[in-house]
Amino acid sequence: MTQEDDLYFNIDSRLLLQLGKKLVTNRAVALAELVKNSYDADATQVRVSLKNIKNTGGTIIVEDNGSGMLLPAFRNTWMRIATIDKEKNPISQKYKRQKAGEKGIGRFACRRISKRLRIKSIAITEDGHKEELSAFFDWTAFSPGSDVDKIPVKYTTKLVDDKIRTGTILILEDTKDSWDGWDIRRLRNELTDLISPTTFKDGQEFEEATGKYDPGFNIDFECPEFPTKEERLEETFLRSAWAKLSGNVDENGIATYEIKVLNKVINYITKNHTRIEAFQNLRNAQLEIYFFVYLSNFFKDSDWGLRDAEEIGQSRGGIKVYSDMFRVFGYGEKGDDWLKVDYDRGRSIGGVDEEVSDYLEKKDDRPGLRLFKNHALFGHLKFVKNSNPMLEITVNRERLVDNVAFEELRKFVRLGVDFATVLYSNEVTKKMKLEDQKKEVEEEARKKAEQELRKKAEAARIIAEEQAKKAEEERKKAEEKAKKADLDRKRAEEELKKAEEERRKSEIERRKAEEEQRKKVDELTKKHLIEALRKEEEYIKVEGEARKKEKERRREEEEIRSKIDRERKKSEEIRLQEIEKLIKTEDELRNLRDEEFKRKEEKLERETAQLRVLASTGTLVLILNHELRALVDAMEEMNNNFLSIIKKMPEEEQLKYNEIQEPFSNRIEMVKELGSLLGLTVGVEGREKREWIILPIVESIFHPFNWYFSKSGVDYYINMPNNLRTRKMYRSELVSVLINLMSNSAKAVIGMNDRHIEVKGFEENDYVHIWFLDSGRGLDKSLWEEVFEPFISYSEPDLKFGVGTGLGLKIVRDIINACGGSVQFINPPEGWKTCVEVMLPKRE
Repeated sequence: MTQEDDLYFNIDSRLLLQLGKKLVTNRAVALAELVKNSYDADATQVRVSLKNIKNTGGTIIVEDNGSGMLLPAFRNTWMRIATIDKEKNPISQKYKRQKAGEKGIGRFACRRISKRLRIKSIAITEDGHKEELSAFFDWTAFSPGSDVDKIPVKYTTKLVDDKIRTGTILILEDTKDSWDGWDIRRLRNELTDLISPTTFKDGQEFEEATGKYDPGFNIDFECPEFPTKEERLEETFLRSAWAKLSGNVDENGIATYEIKVLNKVINYITKNHTRIEAFQNLRNAQLEIYFFVYLSNFFKDSDWGLRDAEEIGQSRGGIKVYSDMFRVFGYGEKGDDWLKVDYDRGRSIGGVDEEVSDYLEKKDDRPGLRLFKNHALFGHLKFVKNSNPMLEITVNRERLVDNVAFEELRKFVRLGVDFATVLYSNEVTKKMKLEDQKKEVEEEARKKAEQELRKKAEAARIIAEEQAKKAEEERKKAEEKAKKADLDRKRAEEELKKAEEERRKSEIERRKAEEEQRKKVDELTKKHLIEALRKEEEYIKVEGEARKKEKERRREEEEIRSKIDRERKKSEEIRLQEIEKLIKTEDELRNLRDEEFKRKEEKLERETAQLRVLASTGTLVLILNHELRALVDAMEEMNNNFLSIIKKMPEEEQLKYNEIQEPFSNRIEMVKELGSLLGLTVGVEGREKREWIILPIVESIFHPFNWYFSKSGVDYYINMPNNLRTRKMYRSELVSVLINLMSNSAKAVIGMNDRHIEVKGFEENDYVHIWFLDSGRGLDKSLWEEVFEPFISYSEPDLKFGVGTGLGLKIVRDIINACGGSVQFINPPEGWKTCVEVMLPKRE
């Protein structure tokens, strides 16, 4: 007996769960899809609110003022899996927008984020009234093994007041994940960057009469538990960039670029470049990039300090990609290097794309060494989706499919970066040349000025000595005259004394004569009296002349002494003037020396400041080691309690929760191993010199990172005899050397297709040899010695090993040299890209 009938596929509810996991792997992508639905519904405003989300069981609300949904649309779109509505109706009704949502991902986003969903939507009916649709989804009811079309979704409809605005509210209840401050900050930034910066610019005009009017689309974000502010990059920040690049690919695939310098290195320039060869699979794309140079002179007139700018570059730098107006996630995020600029800069490749190499002014220059890295790039690429059918977004909405069209897209952006790099390299080369010339001129001028000053000082010294000698001779002549005048004065005084003596004798005789006259009163007495008076008059006259002569001598003596004083003062003034000239000359020479010393001192201060920070890490390690032990104890206690609870569960439930518990136990072990590694540098063993077996210490360095290496696809090998020993040294020194070389190798291989590290040890020619080999990016041979200089680093930032300080290899060399050994890069064996060789003298 033959039986015929029709069969139909049934859809298991597990499909919804699988679609939610596969199509929406990122919470930010999930919410972005809901926001896109609001845009497609001609909303101008959408608000995303998160409440009580520090723990699971919170609420997320997405509310817009769009056109809403009536029951038929809800039944045929929301309630139909894999609907083709947006393919049949790709343009929105009101603002004629190109719809952004695809594949009905919005409902799966809701299933990914929460356990229940409430929808309330208000739309205008055909007769002009407003109707409210409410629906409730309990996702837990869609359990595996049940048929999707057999599980009812409750809904209600009712007419509402016409004054109520249209729009849709999605309430996602009982969220599955907890959120912290970092999650919220990242979500806020990703929603802020969701819309292309060129879609709705301030001042953009629209023609409402022709049906092209679109008032724009704004996203508001609210999270009371983590009230961080929006971190949109402002124009004031972008104005501090070195240059701005604009690029365009037209409908024929011809790419053009224009770069305009905003803050000059040497010149303000504007340069254009057009590709001769057209892209075959890329049409209608626009590019805008701001190039930053993190030097203080670019931020001296800015509201942003250099340190702030560098932090923004590390967290927000990169080139984002937009399909039509919405962002394609995954590109331009921290740690993403889709243009391979960090990769090429890390490998120290000196070249750039041949298409722009002709712009290089110095042909032997290596512009690739100045290639702009991701943290120095702020920009976006926007392509028209309908013009680029091969640029497909992956199923989980996080990247573009890697095909020939994507390679052309990458080529378009990277060529713009290379074009800017060449022009920047030209400017830096010119600046370096000018600085060298300026230094030469300044040095020549300094030497010439110093010579001139020395000549002037010598001439001034000779003149001062001659004038001092002449003044001394004049002084001696004046002193001789003064002595002669003094002798003449003394002679005059002697003569005066004699005259006075004679006058007194004459007076005595006169008085005697007068006495005799009175007694004898005769003619003879009168005669004697007359004679005595005559002589007295003569003596008075001689005395007057002597006094006059003495007065003349005193006047001459005063004049001579006054002249001597004037000559002495004049000589002293000349001597002081020459001393001042000598002091001024010495000050100028000292200033020249001080300026040179100041430049060297500033450099030393910068280096010392970094060394102080590094020196403080010893105390920090001690604190962290203590706190880490307490944390591990608490984690182990929690884990034991969890295991006790699991053992009391039914067997089928135990399997489910063991899958959660095992990774937690593994993480505890990893934390304990990291704590042990910290203890290597601060324990008792770190304070005494001993001969150390190298193999177990190498293993203890690598072991804490096993989980990270496994997750990152890094394979490492340790190839050395188990009796290989060092000479006497501190264990902390050996650990420091090994961990620096290990972290450099790890950062070199991350991101490479081939990720291998090998540590090899052996004895040869009275030395212990330790080789660190890796298959990473390699290092240009010209940099093999430079990287051992302090604060020189070409390694790339890594989430696990951080950003290099440029001191690691310097510390390694200092330690090894102090132990009588050496460390250097050597040509690696076949199959390896880098080999660092450490040589230590064999133990005595």
